[in-house]
Amino acid sequence: HYAASIQLQDRNEAMAAAVAEFLERDLELLGLTGVEDKLQDDVKSTIELLRNAGVKIWMLTGDKIETATCIAISTKLVARNQYIHQVAKCESLCASNNVVADITVVKTSDQVKHELDFLQAKPDCCLVIDGESLQLCLNLFMNEFIEIATKLSAVVACRCSPTQKADVARLIRKHTRKRVCCIGDGGND
Repeated sequence: HYAASIQLQDRNEAMAAAVAEFLERDLELLGLTGVEDKLQDDVKSTIELLRNAGVKIWMLTGDKIETATCIAISTKLVARNQYIHQVAKCESLCASNNVVADITVVKTSDQVKHELDFLQAKPDCCLVIDGESLQLCLNLFMNEFIEIATKLSAVVACRCSPTQKADVARLIRKHTRKRVCCIGDGGND
């Protein structure tokens, strides 16, 4: 564990592997439970009405990119057959069927710039971006990113920390000079 904790690269992954290797041996599953989130009544129709009225909706969540994409579709944040552009630190697959989506991996300044150029030309798409890629965009091209993203029909930022959610909300408010309504289900939000 100590050797993994002092690594300069991939420290978190190495530490997780070291802990799993040490602790997770000869275990027997005793029980399993699951919790299903259920949307409140009229959430889908309300989001769809707001979207159709031209209200821009961003979903900032801690969920994985696949889960966030599927929630955006099921809540009608994304219109039927709307193009979904996914940007993530690594490739993944969406669990939903009939999703028109491309997954782009961004790690460099040039890749981020290319994505911004692509999004500039596709304002009717829904952007799904993970927290690390979002942070990279904000660090490298904050003004350009927020200018383009606020014109998109919908944005889903996943794997976001509570601080990142607050920072994004403040940035949207500062850039657009419009009222921003933030709704969260957790105390941290």
